[in-house]
Amino acid sequence: MAYTAIYRKYRPKTFDKLIGQEHIVKTLINQIESGKIGHAYLFCGTRGTGKTSTARMFARAINCLHPVNGSPCGECAVCRALDSGSLDVVEIDAASNNGVNEIRDLREKVAYPPVNCRYKVYIIDEVHMLTPAAFNALLKTLEEPPEHAVFILATTESHKLPATILSRCMRFDFKLVSAERLAKLIGEIFDDLGRKYTPEAVTLIAKAGEGSIRDALSIADVCDSYAGGTLTYDDVLAVLGASDGAKVAALAQAVLGGRTGEIFERVNELAATGRSMGVLTKDVVSYMRDLLVVRTAKNANAVLCLPEERFREYERAAEGFEPRRILRAMEIFSAAEAELKYAAHPRTLFETAAIKAAKPETDYDLAALLSRVKALEDRVKEGVPAAPTQNVSTPRDDGVLPQNGSAPQDAAEKTDGAAVFEKPQGVAGGGLKGHTADEALGLITRGLRKNNELMLWAVLQGLKAEIEGDTLVIGAKDENNLKVVEKPENFAAIERQLKEHFPAASLKVKAETSAKSAEQFDNDVDEIRKIFGEDIVIVE
Repeated sequence: MAYTAIYRKYRPKTFDKLIGQEHIVKTLINQIESGKIGHAYLFCGTRGTGKTSTARMFARAINCLHPVNGSPCGECAVCRALDSGSLDVVEIDAASNNGVNEIRDLREKVAYPPVNCRYKVYIIDEVHMLTPAAFNALLKTLEEPPEHAVFILATTESHKLPATILSRCMRFDFKLVSAERLAKLIGEIFDDLGRKYTPEAVTLIAKAGEGSIRDALSIADVCDSYAGGTLTYDDVLAVLGASDGAKVAALAQAVLGGRTGEIFERVNELAATGRSMGVLTKDVVSYMRDLLVVRTAKNANAVLCLPEERFREYERAAEGFEPRRILRAMEIFSAAEAELKYAAHPRTLFETAAIKAAKPETDYDLAALLSRVKALEDRVKEGVPAAPTQNVSTPRDDGVLPQNGSAPQDAAEKTDGAAVFEKPQGVAGGGLKGHTADEALGLITRGLRKNNELMLWAVLQGLKAEIEGDTLVIGAKDENNLKVVEKPENFAAIERQLKEHFPAASLKVKAETSAKSAEQFDNDVDEIRKIFGEDIVIVE
């Protein structure tokens, strides 16, 4: 007898065996038990989620003489007749019967009553493949079929169906099945077959199925034939054709570590094995995703379901990398995966993505900039030379403490091994508590805005300030600015803000014009001409 594939052998025949579609099963069972059977159903969803199986079960259940909990009993005369093939349940492949003539033939035959069953059921698979003319021929029959006719349309691409068809059907959307449910199903099938396996191997098969029951069972079928003894995690990896795990890990760590020379060596090793760049990209993204789970999840191995030894390797590998670094690399490789389908030179594209992920300085994305900032912070923590710390807290003759990290390099003079810091230019003495002119002016403008003195606030936004002793000198751009600042109420408002922030100081405010000299203006024009060109800049 010919071998029967696992996905065919274990195709569900009752609703309780259909996994992951409880919302659909409950609705259909309620309709069967109440006798409220519709005339047209539309089953939508990804391949391998149970659309055709559900359509067959429903066709049998509505015709069964003694349904059990809404499912066909499988023992009555009608069930036996349907199992051996009956003209009352007709399956049509719309991919190969998509013309208007086939639908006209269906429309003529649907008028004849069923032979042995209560309902005559038409299951049209891949219905989106019908031509526009065929859809038009189906419309009237679909809207007003004979009482004995039930249509079940199945499709993976519901968006291709005309709105006139969609509006005439009860729609059911089939979901992808979780990896946990798939792993449980595969384990039960292997137990029934007498196959020994490890939990990690079954979980990997379920993940490879990507939510499709049929895909997962097809992989399980190959794995069952591959392994002679107990099916292990590595056996499944070999069946899936995944790139060598250790080499992929080395490549990913070289990328995250920024080792560009090693990246080319690792890519060359993996390319020599014959792996396509598309498969390699998926493997790298999958590995980095696992590292990210290890770095962020509290119970990471409950998510990954890896062998304990392999999980420890992932922990050691992930320890040195920040989550945002891993995440950005994943984004770059995921974008490259989409581009690889159309690339004339896939390897070059892959290597470009790898170098971009390895060198954040070549990437202007915000995440890359954050990564660069983090790298600078790490350098500081590791002991990058900073400003001298000896005698930093020793007061100078004028009573001002040096500002840590604010003194310029040439502001320090060494005297008998001690560092003596000069006060940075533009910083006030005791009156302004060591603040710079810009800082003091900033405090004033913020206070003015808080008090809703918006006109004065707007004028001060574009002005500069200098410090002369304990006097803050505001430089007006022109006479109009000068008049605004010198206005008594405005002058008083500025003084109030200064005293509010520096109450111990005796302060004055002066307003002076700081109009540029003709020489400075000419210099500015020359700079602009260098940037934009002589033929673009016009001076009036």
